[in-house]
Parts: sequence; C-alpha cells; structure tokens
Amino acid sequence: MKINSSIGLLIIKVLNYYLPPVLWAGIIFLLSAQSALPTLSASPLDFLFKKMSHIFVYAVLFLLIHRALTRTHRQITLIPTIWLWTLLFCLLYATGDELHQSFVPGRFATLRDIGYDMLGASLALLYKYRYV
Repeated sequence: MKINSSIGLLIIKVLNYYLPPVLWAGIIFLLSAQSALPTLSASPLDFLFKKMSHIFVYAVLFLLIHRALTRTHRQITLIPTIWLWTLLFCLLYATGDELHQSFVPGRFATLRDIGYDMLGASLALLYKYRYV
C-alpha cells in the first residue's frame, strides 16, 4: 500500500511542478506557429511590444523551470547549479523556437530574438537571486 501512495505523491508532485513550465512552453510554441501576430500601427511601438513580449515570456519560463527544479531536486550539490541548468534550458528552447519559426510561413528566425529571450531569462535570474 505504501508503494501506491508514494507513486501517487510522485505523480502529484510532477504535475504540480512540471506541468506549468510545459504548458508555458506550449504557449510559446503556439505563438511561434502563427503566421502573423497582432501588430500595433506605429512601427517603434510594435517593435518595443514584440521585444518586451520575448523578454516577458522567457522570464516566466525561467521562473517556472527554476521552481520545478528547486522543489523537486533538494540535493545540496545540485542547488547551486540549478540556475545554470535553467538558463541552459531556456537557451535551448529559445534556439529551437527560432528554428521552428523559420519553417512558419511569414516568420523568420533571428539571433537577436534569442538574445531578447535570454535577456528575459537573465533578468528573471537576477530577480530570483535578488540582484535586481
């Protein structure tokens, strides 16, 4: 009986901590799959809105992944490197997202967008560790 309750607790833990970042990554994927996103009429405002969106969604992705890793990996040796693994995952996902966009009609991939994505993840890191 104890084994079944342990498995149930593990499933609840995984769903509670890992489902939110997976769903958020899915939202990013769905937005990237759109041929055209809503735009603002003024070009500088449109540019600013889109780049701030990149920063925001990857800051949230960083925070969700970081939360999942810190809550499920309590080994003392892993904790100091969780921020590094989280940043690395964000970089890999941002790169894959830009690659995905390159196959969507009307969209194209840019290294600059990966930079904005990583800026968002880095700002979340600084916020999380109270540097900002």
